[in-house]
Order: sequence, then structure tokens, then C-alpha cells
Amino acid sequence: MRSWLGVILVCLTVPYAIGQTPSSKYQPGTIVAVAARQKPGQPDSDVTQYDVTVRVGNTKYAVLFTPPSGSNTVKYLVGDQLLVLVGSKTLTFNSPVSGKTEVPILSRETLPAAKLDASNVCGQYSNLKMQNLSEKLALTDAQQAQIRPISQQEAGEVGEICFNPALSREDKLSRYEQIVQASDAKMKPLLSASQVQKLEDLRKGQKQQLKQIIAQQSAKQN
Repeated sequence: MRSWLGVILVCLTVPYAIGQTPSSKYQPGTIVAVAARQKPGQPDSDVTQYDVTVRVGNTKYAVLFTPPSGSNTVKYLVGDQLLVLVGSKTLTFNSPVSGKTEVPILSRETLPAAKLDASNVCGQYSNLKMQNLSEKLALTDAQQAQIRPISQQEAGEVGEICFNPALSREDKLSRYEQIVQASDAKMKPLLSASQVQKLEDLRKGQKQQLKQIIAQQSAKQN
């Protein structure tokens, strides 16, 4: 059971576990840390630059942000989500404070792929699925709120079949495919035409990846 479930979670993480590369499209990001660049004895009101850490997928980017003169609003943005454009040396985002802003990347760190926790499989499955969909489809906040209950229901149904000892691996995979197709049918009316196409392309890639992983596991067992 654990091995089969691991295969499913791997297929959810594969599209973004390799690390972020420069992209021509905006992707969801989350501000995870902000630190003021202060000189000794410099008052807060004189701070002119901030080291900001933004997480995009499984990569954290440290960037240097210079807010408009007289503004220190960035200090209150930790945890906020925003769409960012990842370049080779810069991140571009739309800030309510400074508008469209391009900032230099100081460093980047690829985070390890999430590990399987059998005691919290449904939570992991739902979170990984939402992260994957949000990044690959560039979901808006409203779309994420609408799709999250669908993802959570899917996670519960997947949990029921993966913990059912009466089902063979083939039965579980067949049922898993049915569950995903049902979830996709519920999501598609909430997506734009381009997002629907991206979703279908994503499913094709995941299905192929699933077959490859299963074939590799079967070869090792023989």
C-alpha cells in the first residue's frame, strides 16, 4: 500500500520537484521572509531596501526589493501570494505598492521534494495537488478557493482505496484514474479554455510518468 501511494504522490510532485527554471509565464509565489537592510544606527524610517524571500514551487528566491520612497509596506507582506515571472537573474511581479516591479535575484535554493507520511496521506495528497495545479495552471485566488474542496474530496476518496486491502494494485490504479477524471470534470467549468488545455496536457504527462514508475518498480521486484 505504501509503495503504491508513494507512486501517486511522486506523480503529483514530479512536474515541479526538479526545480524552477526561467519561465515566460507568471507563476504563483509566496513571500516567506522579509528582512530590512539597515546600517548600524539607522532608524526604521530610513530603511530603503529589503531582502525578500519568495517561494515559487519548490524553489526559494532571495531578492533585493527597493520600495518607493517613503514606503515600508513590504514589512507587512509575509505570507502573501503573488504572481511572479522567473527570469535567469530577476523576478518580476506586480506590487500594490510599486506596480510592475523587476528585482534582482540574489540567490536561489531548491527545496527537497516532500516525503510521504502515511499517517497524513490525505492532507499531503490534497496539498500537493493544489500546489501542482496552482503552479501549472496559474490559478487565481478565487479559482483556488473553488477548487480546494474538490481536491479535498478527491484526497478522501484516494485514501479509501489505498487503504483497502481487498483491492489489487491494478484495481486501485483503475479506480484512481476514475476519481481523477471525476475531479477534472468538476474543475473544468471553473477554468479558462487555456487552463483546460494545460490540465489535459498535465494529465497526459502524469499518466505516462505513472506507467514508467510502475514499470521500474516491477522490474526491480522481478
